[in-house]
Amino acid sequence: MLAVNDVAVGTKLVIAGGLMAEVIENMGDGEWLRVRVLSGDDAGAEELCHATDVLEVA
Repeated sequence: MLAVNDVAVGTKLVIAGGLMAEVIENMGDGEWLRVRVLSGDDAGAEELCHATDVLEVA
């Protein structure tokens, strides 16, 4: 699990399902990031992403 406290806005991530996402807000709680999905059927959607769903920093 990635320590998300230090993940900056604009960082690109690979999240669960192999999707690419960009961080648009770091909640600062060490668990949640708001991301914009960049790939797949939900491209363009904004969603909350839990730290356990972050597979890697792209």
